[in-house]
Amino acid sequence: MLSHEPLRRGYDVDDNAIRFSNYFHVLRELVHFSNGWLPLAPEFETKYRLGDHLHDDARAISKVKRRLYELRHPSEYPGAPGPELNAFLDRIAGAGSPEEHLAIAYGEAKPALVEAIEVHLGTLDPVTDEPSLRLLTQLHQRQAHHIAELAPAPRSRNQQRAATKLGSLPIDLKAPARELRLLPPLEEPARDDFVEVTADGDPFLSDELYVNDPDENHVPVEPEEQRHFFHGLMDAELCAAELMARNSHEHPEMPWDFHVDMARQTWDEVRHARVHEILMPTELGCAWGDYPIGFGYFRSIYERDLLDRLALFNSTSEQKAMWRHSHRRKILVDRGQATIAKVFDYLLADEVPHVHNGVRWGTYLIDGDERAYRAYVRELREGLDRTGAPS
Repeated sequence: MLSHEPLRRGYDVDDNAIRFSNYFHVLRELVHFSNGWLPLAPEFETKYRLGDHLHDDARAISKVKRRLYELRHPSEYPGAPGPELNAFLDRIAGAGSPEEHLAIAYGEAKPALVEAIEVHLGTLDPVTDEPSLRLLTQLHQRQAHHIAELAPAPRSRNQQRAATKLGSLPIDLKAPARELRLLPPLEEPARDDFVEVTADGDPFLSDELYVNDPDENHVPVEPEEQRHFFHGLMDAELCAAELMARNSHEHPEMPWDFHVDMARQTWDEVRHARVHEILMPTELGCAWGDYPIGFGYFRSIYERDLLDRLALFNSTSEQKAMWRHSHRRKILVDRGQATIAKVFDYLLADEVPHVHNGVRWGTYLIDGDERAYRAYVRELREGLDRTGAPS
């Protein structure tokens, strides 16, 4: 039976929209800087958590934008933060290291967001404002989960945070959007301190593992070869996640859907790395850090502009990886290595939308002309070596 309890007074529509605008600004700042700092966080577990959380937050922003559109029809513009919220956001933007970012994001910003949402949930009317109730319930759950996974020790938290005031801080609907500060370009990403980084990477890995010609492509089947291969593949997945995260961070001017796609691909790539981290000790007898790694390919892609990154990585490397994964899966199934073959099966499934990301956003950057983008990709490919790396 439906409840007939009296309606709460709750918030009026404008006050409700102001609270969602504040949530938008905090989440947007968090996604932006988590993308920026992820490549520089050394510990693999931290990269993995950040990739998961920023994907959650990017999707949450899409839902908040939708709720703002509903409350401020036909505009989803969140307005500009007022002085107090700007000061709060400046703390996030002012972090000088991955560790400082984590301390502020998970020790101040996310707890403040959780407490503001609790006030919101305790005040809104659950019948007239049921869409907000459902969105906020999910958002609260996810933010609390993030804090539980990455929060600093309680003694290091800033207990003077803007907690319950966060939702009600003033918003200026006439001011221009807040500009997002960019971190300096990367020299190279960071790895766990027990991982050796050299100029040439693992000398055991040969180019024949990466060629795209069906008659030349070699599938690693011997145990020692597979150990080196999957160790290198884990690092390659991390590099891919770091490239996608920096694509988002370094280009805040791109449409929001671009940032959601980059967040999803970042999450996919760190998940792939996690699969390899588990596979190595359980199936292959090795572990992350057993062999050296290098950043030559990462640098060759990262030094390019966004269009070239999409063309060379998403529309070339990821597309070629689709064929290689399919080929590897078939060979490994025939050899009875079903567990390892299944890994390639799922990697292949994820590569398909990654290739689509390249086409979608590369086309966007060339004035929506997909034919021109595909021609540009073909032209760039002429400058690649036999493994698909820029020569």
